[in-house]
Amino acid sequence: MKKLIGIDLFCGAGGFSLGLSRNNIEIVMANEIEKDFAKTFELNHPKARMLNEDIHNIDFKKELKKIGYKSIDILCGGPPCQGFSTVGSKNKKDKRNSLFWEFLRAVNETNPKAVIFENVAGFRSLYNGKAYETLINELKSIGYNVFSDILNAADYGLPQYRKRTIVVGVTKGCSFEFPKIIKPEKKILFEDKYLTVMSAISDLPKLNVGEEKKNYSCKPKNEYQKKMRGKAKVLTEHNCSNYGKKMQKIISLVPPKGDISDLPISLRPKKYFNNVYARIDPTKPSPTITRNFGTPSSTRCIHPFQNRALSTREGARLQGFPDEFIFCGSKTSKNLQIGNAVPPMLGEVIGKQIKKSLKDYVS
Repeated sequence: MKKLIGIDLFCGAGGFSLGLSRNNIEIVMANEIEKDFAKTFELNHPKARMLNEDIHNIDFKKELKKIGYKSIDILCGGPPCQGFSTVGSKNKKDKRNSLFWEFLRAVNETNPKAVIFENVAGFRSLYNGKAYETLINELKSIGYNVFSDILNAADYGLPQYRKRTIVVGVTKGCSFEFPKIIKPEKKILFEDKYLTVMSAISDLPKLNVGEEKKNYSCKPKNEYQKKMRGKAKVLTEHNCSNYGKKMQKIISLVPPKGDISDLPISLRPKKYFNNVYARIDPTKPSPTITRNFGTPSSTRCIHPFQNRALSTREGARLQGFPDEFIFCGSKTSKNLQIGNAVPPMLGEVIGKQIKKSLKDYVS
């Protein structure tokens, strides 16, 4: 079966591309406006042409021609949804929704056999469903058969609850089936069907405040850890921020699975959400990883047993990035890249189904 060719828009660090590549799908071009994100993508996908610029300025036909392609098989991307509030108005000059229309312009210019649109779990109902309806109708008008679902990455082997809306358009004459839920071959003692936080990070060494460690504490304890380690010999991005004395005291008082409600009132801020200053449950997948997973005062991200927030490497592990994956920029930037990413495992299972869908075109 020949290799499929694709483009990744709003690609971030490249989680989706990494997952697709595991199905012999080659991402030949990617677009990302943020410099650190683009550099991360380039380092981990050196064969792809990176367009580190505003998508409005890109002529996709010209750019494909430069690298020797007239057409592609797959176009994937997840435009930021903050600007979709007026999508239904079809006012393409409205800057708030322009990235949505730029995504569709790229579809029209590249004419892929399959389109993959990824966004937040609540995308279908966002802005009274106008953005979702417009996307479906536009893809249909271009000539695609359209399928959509909400997938939870934990159902496909990720140790994290992370729900995302996936919309797939395939060329007429093709159909598409979303991946079936993957159940582990062996049920791990004390665990349900999902991988837990500790099954992902228990081989990483203990960290004290302000500390960084570059050696693994033990051999991989399970298949997930073995897969994440790959051929890595040196541990990277495993460090803890240097908290002040007050923060150290607050974290130390949070009990297992506890949160801010377990703290003395004198140590609580005047206003707060209930799931902040909260420890992660070690017996379940983690809550959805966000850009602030390294900040103890953010949504449940304190280590299950240690008095600190998750390290950058632990966040990457929970998102399914292998330890050999290189992140560029400051710690804040790296955590943002990880928190915003599409988990590679989600890209992998969707890519497998896309390949089945297009089998008549690639055989």
